[in-house]
Amino acid sequence: MKHIKRGEGKEVVKKDYIKHILFSLEDFKEKGHLLQTVSIPPQTKQRLHKHYLQTEVWYVLDGEASIFINTEEFIAHRGDAFIADPGDVHGLWNKTDQPFTLVVFKINLPENDEDTQWLEE
Repeated sequence: MKHIKRGEGKEVVKKDYIKHILFSLEDFKEKGHLLQTVSIPPQTKQRLHKHYLQTEVWYVLDGEASIFINTEEFIAHRGDAFIADPGDVHGLWNKTDQPFTLVVFKINLPENDEDTQWLEE
């Protein structure tokens, strides 16, 4: 068993989101898993992107945002859950004045983490 306390883990600040890695590839016995929270700041659009191999499972913790998966738009609220399969084009847009936070469980993530193609700059 592994345990992580609130505030522990690794925070990574990106151009349009902040991720907080809770359990990395090394923490799982099975290959290719990662657990993190992702926050989209207020009035921020995360760039559209896709993954070649990995599946992402999302669970919304707080806030409201538009989630785009392929050609569909969903208004996501606390308690909603989504799956983005390999090849699904996806992104988020937080149009509110509050942060939008979700749990992201990555499945089949390559060890080098080179599985993302950003479709917008």
